[in-house]
Amino acid sequence: MTIFKSPCSSNNRSRINFDFDKRMKEFLLAMIIFVAASLVFAEEAPDATSKETAPLESVEPHHHPATVMEGDLDSVVTGKDVIPNFAAHPTIVSKQSGNWFDVSTWQQARVPHADDVVRIEQGHAVNYNGISDAALASLGIKGTLTFDTAINSRIKVGTILVYREGRMNVGTLSSPIAGNVKVEIIIANRSLATWGPDRATGAYDPLQYGTGLISFGEVNMHGKEMSPTWIRLAQEPRAGQNTLVLESSPAGWSVGDKLVLPDTRQTPLVKKWQIEPVTPIELQLEEMIIADISGNTIRLTKPLVYDHLGGRDTDGNLIGMPHIGNLSRNIVVRSENSDGVRGHGMFTERSKVDIRYVSFINMGRTTAKPLDNTVITDNVVTHIGTNQIGRYPIHMHHHMGPVNTSNDGYQFVLVGNAIDNGAKWGIAVHNSHFGLVDGNVVYDVEGAGIITEEGNERENVFSNNFVVKVGTIIKSLYEPRYGGVAEIGRHHGFSDFGYEGSALWFTGNDDYVTGNVAANAAYAGVMYNARSKGFVNNQPLVPNFRGADIDDLTQWTSYKQTFAPEIRMSRNNEVYASGVGIWVGFAGVVGQLSDYLLWNIKQTGLYSQRNISAAYDNITIIGNQAVSNKNHIGTINIGIDLHNPRYQAGHVVLRNIRVEGFNLGIDLPAFLLPVEPQFGLAPPRITVVDDAFLRNYVNVREHSPLVGSKYTLLKDVEFEQNMGPQNKFLSLKPAAIATRIVPPFSLSTVTELSRTYVYNYDKQSGNDFQLFFKEQSPGHVMVAREYPAGNLLANQNCPTVGLTNQQCWDQFGVANLKDVAPCKDTSRIEIDGFTCPISDAATLEELLSLIPEI
Repeated sequence: MTIFKSPCSSNNRSRINFDFDKRMKEFLLAMIIFVAASLVFAEEAPDATSKETAPLESVEPHHHPATVMEGDLDSVVTGKDVIPNFAAHPTIVSKQSGNWFDVSTWQQARVPHADDVVRIEQGHAVNYNGISDAALASLGIKGTLTFDTAINSRIKVGTILVYREGRMNVGTLSSPIAGNVKVEIIIANRSLATWGPDRATGAYDPLQYGTGLISFGEVNMHGKEMSPTWIRLAQEPRAGQNTLVLESSPAGWSVGDKLVLPDTRQTPLVKKWQIEPVTPIELQLEEMIIADISGNTIRLTKPLVYDHLGGRDTDGNLIGMPHIGNLSRNIVVRSENSDGVRGHGMFTERSKVDIRYVSFINMGRTTAKPLDNTVITDNVVTHIGTNQIGRYPIHMHHHMGPVNTSNDGYQFVLVGNAIDNGAKWGIAVHNSHFGLVDGNVVYDVEGAGIITEEGNERENVFSNNFVVKVGTIIKSLYEPRYGGVAEIGRHHGFSDFGYEGSALWFTGNDDYVTGNVAANAAYAGVMYNARSKGFVNNQPLVPNFRGADIDDLTQWTSYKQTFAPEIRMSRNNEVYASGVGIWVGFAGVVGQLSDYLLWNIKQTGLYSQRNISAAYDNITIIGNQAVSNKNHIGTINIGIDLHNPRYQAGHVVLRNIRVEGFNLGIDLPAFLLPVEPQFGLAPPRITVVDDAFLRNYVNVREHSPLVGSKYTLLKDVEFEQNMGPQNKFLSLKPAAIATRIVPPFSLSTVTELSRTYVYNYDKQSGNDFQLFFKEQSPGHVMVAREYPAGNLLANQNCPTVGLTNQQCWDQFGVANLKDVAPCKDTSRIEIDGFTCPISDAATLEELLSLIPEI
């Protein structure tokens, strides 16, 4: 069977000194192991496809074979990947320790030049101390490669491979690159060897691992420290000014540094008909260069073009200010050609990774377009992917980190780095755990700024990161399928996600997320979304301790038949000038998110649906009512959206909430939980809003029930109504509470119990009542509900059509919302319904007893 035909000439074969037939046998053996193991994992995967020609990584993109081999074979085989050994056949090899540019360092008695395959042998320490623009084909490090900390240096290379025993030091924690020194690592623009061996390295690379930095060993990169890498402004920047006043003086910033200042506007939503193309918004975001720094004042090389105003509440009080991020670092890893074959960074297995204050420019090859992976059928490459999964600027890929017998500290460190133009994802943490991702600036990526990919990531710390410009903000309402998963036209299904433009995306909950800021996200600033697992709850395999061996299942815990862990911490984060503030869906038992500030959000402040339970505390969501009022009449923005006609919202508690400046403040759920508990868990069927200030056109909308009974408590809520144009889809006048009977369809249960209680209305102690829909009036005739036409639906009609609520209740015990309003008090004119005295709160009190925080 023929896998490929070699394009190499005999001269090339002799020059790189290898036996081609022997290499073919070795490659075939590795590929057979690879395909066989992939098929085993495909059978276990919940989203597996039975197609014979299924792409290797679309069947289950996160698992590969478990055989470990290494040497001078043509592949480095890990527990998850078969990666070409790009330096298996070097053309120049280290002879001894020494300087890179000293001929005595090399066996061939010359300095490496263009197209060389360089290998630093184990036991040798080579010091890189100069500048070269000769594009090496590859560089393999089995010894130590150290970049001189006191001399400007530059290297250009197609692929850097740090072997298990190798180490690359571009500065260290104790000896960083000096502040006045610049180090550049340029990933050469080399064609990928997808149809046959590379003419220089001999590596065959159909899965496109090449052209980048791949580490199995140790990588230390430490540039000049910045404190901080991004900072809030103290004064609102305005068009025409060339100075910025910061909240504090930045340390480590320099003249010539590149800055980014986000667009801070909330833009109105316009109507988009299906036949119309998507219309992007031209962001008023600005890149700037520092001309001078004096204390906390920065002078720019040219004046600002736009205003970048802070967020304000309805009364004009300033509640949020923009930030600037510094994108310059004195260590640079970049692609030679941003429009050519871009580089990527992959750190895997037991690699020891500590990367601080490094900029990754034009890195990342996987785009936000539908994945198109290489296909191997019967050991033959039948399709070369045009958008191969997993090639990101920084990719912690099935990373165990060093063996950690003390089980303390971080397994990897990414601190203070900058991602500038990062393709699909900026920083991807994939089945990697106990890491620190802190103080990074991620700018201009397509799909997600920082993402956890597998959904099992445990106890990583994502702190103090600044993510700006993710995806493309459009004029109309933007609701990607399932929040950014399995979009129609993406044939990889649930394996293809995170393409929609969210700043921080978490496929699982089990991490620490604190102090981050997101701006100009096309979709969500912060997203918790486990839907990439398909139509099942996330049931991850989680390491028991730091450094757990991926190939030893006794060191891992499976969450089969139970819910995944809750959020460890998600607090003190900020989102502005984005489509959605926080999106939480398919996240199971979520846990608590707290202390968030969301401002100038154009679509939805907080979306929380399709979960089992979630709690939100001290969340401030401020929109610009004047802009919200410009939205198309059928395209409203919502402060907190708990409503979905076909999916459960779950048990939700909202405490210490402020929502202001939206068409609709809180859209309450119609569907709380399935009838049957999941994994034996049945949280209380209640939505609680406790201690809130709401100031919107309509503050709360309550719905008739779906799929079962539900309760709602609004306790200590202050209502103020903002003016706005009439909206026939929402309300014809400002309202504190509006009610809505869900239209008839298969899931509706309009005759099911639904009770809404209000305690201390407008924060007036003892001002308590129960809300009844006007459709619960004793004399209201229950309208025949059909779906489809001519088919009377069970649980939606009186057994005798045409009776009033009272008549049907007296004869059959059936009425709208399973109760008849005992009064017709409409004295609270801002409430759409009857506000009657509470006669029976026993069930409510029983439910509240299950919620300790109330």
